[in-house]
Amino acid sequence: MTAAPAEARSSAFGTVGAAVRFDRVEKRYGGGAVVAVDGVSLDIAAGEFLTLLGPSGSGKTTSLMMLAGFETPSAGEIYVDGEAIAAVPPYKRNIGMVFQSYALFPHMTVGENIGFPLKLRKLDKAAVARSTTDVLDLVGLPGYEGRYPRQLSGGQQQRVALARALVFDPRVLLMDEPLGALDKQLRERLQLEIK
Repeated sequence: MTAAPAEARSSAFGTVGAAVRFDRVEKRYGGGAVVAVDGVSLDIAAGEFLTLLGPSGSGKTTSLMMLAGFETPSAGEIYVDGEAIAAVPPYKRNIGMVFQSYALFPHMTVGENIGFPLKLRKLDKAAVARSTTDVLDLVGLPGYEGRYPRQLSGGQQQRVALARALVFDPRVLLMDEPLGALDKQLRERLQLEIK
């Protein structure tokens, strides 16, 4: 695991970051027979950019899924800004996640996919449209609002997934191999923007 410490700072969409703490977090499956995450403890400062490195099956994605609220720890506790979040449902955590598979809604346009988190938060249509346009500019896809995921390349789909995770200004942004399908120049630019 490597970490690049940074101060909490502002992005185009607001202040970035919340402190995250894993306290002896475990995740077991099959009645405890299979250990996916074994007693992980770590502190991540607000605004810090942290990369989890490890081989396939080492618990990286499971750790992200527990922080996002899609998996429940078998033991231990996860805190965000000092608040234990085990009982907080995923939609109330204000955590953005870019899945390795992108997880775009195929029946929605790019604009609808990106605006979906804002619609759930009951923002008015003008604010949704404005934020969608801004984040599409950020990821290098201006004017793509009316296209469908099937009309996009893999790299473009990945950028839409990243835009959807950024558009609501999450307090924590989780990314499960989100930049792998991007060309080198765009990957480097987005790495700087995300930091």
